[in-house]
Amino acid sequence: MNRKPRILGIGIATMDIYQYQKRMYPGGNEYNVAYNAALQGAEAGFMGIFADDAAGHILEKTLTDAGIDTSHSHHEKGSSGYALVDLKDGDRIFRDWNRQGVTDLYPFTFTEEEIAYIKTFDAACISWGARVSADKVRRLAGAGVTVCYDFNDNFTREDIESISPFIKYGFFSCSHVKEKETRDILKECVRLGARIAVGTRGSEPAVAYDGARYYSQDIIKVQPIDTMGAGDSYISAFLTNYLSAEADEPLSAEDKITASLKKAAEFAAEVVVKDGSLGVGYDVDPENLSEIINI
Repeated sequence: MNRKPRILGIGIATMDIYQYQKRMYPGGNEYNVAYNAALQGAEAGFMGIFADDAAGHILEKTLTDAGIDTSHSHHEKGSSGYALVDLKDGDRIFRDWNRQGVTDLYPFTFTEEEIAYIKTFDAACISWGARVSADKVRRLAGAGVTVCYDFNDNFTREDIESISPFIKYGFFSCSHVKEKETRDILKECVRLGARIAVGTRGSEPAVAYDGARYYSQDIIKVQPIDTMGAGDSYISAFLTNYLSAEADEPLSAEDKITASLKKAAEFAAEVVVKDGSLGVGYDVDPENLSEIINI
């Protein structure tokens, strides 16, 4: 295509603190999507809430160093989001997290100027945990924003019904449900309004649905070091490749989805052999978190 796809993450910036490593890793659903989209050649932006502590500075600088636009993020007094994380056989285990970080306390209301900025992107990625309500998703969609929504793994039927009519791309973490139920969830999401719905299923093949047929994509088998951010990497790779393919007229709609699912599986396999969500980490003393986070 003549220009790179433009992908925006709106939501969470957090620090994942691995106490046993004495390392901390920047992350957060939409944060990861933006960072990984930039790695794959997209023009990426992130709109989040950064705290006035050292962790907040590191979180933002990690993005800007990667060429990601944070110009419409907010800066507030308070605590950066953080999670205390352990790993067991490569799978993440959250031990504790703060529940009053700046993203919780100062969620976006979306001014007209912010909406105009968001509309310059081909897709705006939001997740269940981004503190963006269904009403706000509806408002963004009504203003002409193309929304990609990550329902995560703790979605409810109410979430599907209230959000699906206002999104173009829906992603679900479905490792906790069987394949038939995954297919039913995706079909309902598309019936209600989404163009494409994708369900990742852990070590099982991912499933996608576009209203005409189902698609299946095997995972790329690797020995994972850390599964943190795997789903976010899948979303970013699918979107980056699908938005690029949309401009390629010779490709059929089916070929675009099939190719994007394959790219997503390949990229996710690269991410799970890195430490943290992105493979970017910093030293930290877990016993003195107040030195970097306003606790």
